Amino acid sequence: MLSDIVHGEVIGLAKDRTEEALTALLTTALDARQRTAVEAVCLDMHRPYLNAVTTVLPKAEVVFDKFHVLQHAAEALDEVRRHEFFRAGPVMREFGRGKRWLLLRRWRDVRGKKRQALRELFAANRRLFKAYLLREQLDRLWTYTTRPGVLRFVLGWIDALRWQRLPEMERLGDLIFRHLEGIAAYCDHPVRFGVVESLNTTIKAVLRRARGMKDEAMLVLKLKWATARPIRTARDLSRFLHLDPVESVH
Repeated sequence: MLSDIVHGEVIGLAKDRTEEALTALLTTALDARQRTAVEAVCLDMHRPYLNAVTTVLPKAEVVFDKFHVLQHAAEALDEVRRHEFFRAGPVMREFGRGKRWLLLRRWRDVRGKKRQALRELFAANRRLFKAYLLREQLDRLWTYTTRPGVLRFVLGWIDALRWQRLPEMERLGDLIFRHLEGIAAYCDHPVRFGVVESLNTTIKAVLRRARGMKDEAMLVLKLKWATARPIRTARDLSRFLHLDPVESVH
């Protein structure tokens, strides 16, 4: 899905997640002038996406989606949970059962009895507690305003993994370090990740309702209608049917 995250509107879609599909979408949905004007592109860490953007939009800087990075962190934390409880015998397995969604919630969002249950879980396994803290600390990545600051934080975060015996979090650290440039690019291009996530949620809802639809043009029109700004005048309608030049895409 190709979207304008400045105006919060869908531009077009491709049928799959291949490099060829995105290359074709960027080439057909954006004219030469628009492609030259794009300064930043927000996307996930899918390698075909990165290859296509680098080829078609060589002047644009890649900014990795915050929620996608944190999704990898949540998966690493969940893998620690599986290793520490479900692979450690029936007693620990029973104690950790039903705690997955509680563990994946942010500490600030946990209240009352659930917070107490989380404390008991951490008291039973300190390695899980350390992994949880490491995941929580990653939120600070997007509070820095300079790239050196981001680099220092990541190096310190990776250094904190020493002697912790947390291979799942070590793999996460390697992933973050390999994609550090795209994460640190947020310092120069503060993408509104809330808009990105809102677009994704709206798109998924429309796609669920449109399941089985064979007319791709109509589906794109529905997506544009669901994400476009209010249409109150003839000018708004014209703009809806012929999108304005795009400044950045997701």
